[in-house]
Amino acid sequence: MVKNLLSVIIPVLEGMEESPLKHQLLAYFPQQAEHFTTIEDSFVKLTAILHDRDHLKPFFHSWSQTNNSAVTVAGLSNRMTMLIHKNIPVPDEAQLFRSVASLNRIVDEDLAVVGKVLHSDLFYTMATNTCGDDGWLLRQYLDPSARAFKYWKDQNSLRNKDLLVGLLTTLVHEIYTHGEVEFILPKFTRWLEDDFGFDKDTLKHTLAWITVHCGPTEKNHFFYAVNAVNYYVKAMDVNLADYDLREIVADYLSKKAAVMETISASLEPVMSDEEMA
Repeated sequence: MVKNLLSVIIPVLEGMEESPLKHQLLAYFPQQAEHFTTIEDSFVKLTAILHDRDHLKPFFHSWSQTNNSAVTVAGLSNRMTMLIHKNIPVPDEAQLFRSVASLNRIVDEDLAVVGKVLHSDLFYTMATNTCGDDGWLLRQYLDPSARAFKYWKDQNSLRNKDLLVGLLTTLVHEIYTHGEVEFILPKFTRWLEDDFGFDKDTLKHTLAWITVHCGPTEKNHFFYAVNAVNYYVKAMDVNLADYDLREIVADYLSKKAAVMETISASLEPVMSDEEMA
């Protein structure tokens, strides 16, 4: 059983090659313990009991916006190749394309390049089976905190003039997501099996979005992001040691925690006939 998010994340960071990046991540992630606890508590609350399904719809819609990164990663990759298209000087074009190639490997599964199933379809199945219908897709269920999180993340990756900020934000997202899916899998499994009474086939299909990201998938995505960063700094002849990840890590986790705290606060349990009488 996974103890907490950091217990999944830290061993992966410790397995990195020695670099300023590794030292910063190992220093800054534990500093966000309070935000990790908030996130963990939100998933514990979600999976503790059977909730009113209408109250699950805001949770799944807003949660999806904190995980939906394939378009952002693809957009960042597009910005990198735009340097060549616009004839912007690049000290080492070969290294730039190596960076793009590594970055693109993050979204192979998401975009069904491998696996042949869009991961957005897997999330749709999970959320729809859990909520009872696909009304959770309505934008009325998008909490402002989730909108703010996605805006911040897209701002870093798609609008910040410094492309390395986008690459570092992607790296932080990938290692966090590795921790999240590993943490929630046993909780969702018990919840859907015991409280919802899903049979084995329904359970398998409902959990597919989580299970496909567990094990090596998100861990590999993180290391692809690390490679993308390392190739990019060589391509553009910049010093990675000049970049401080403290703000990116703190912003990511504080904004993510704000989303999860807000959307879990509105969850309501299913009322029995006696309670409704």
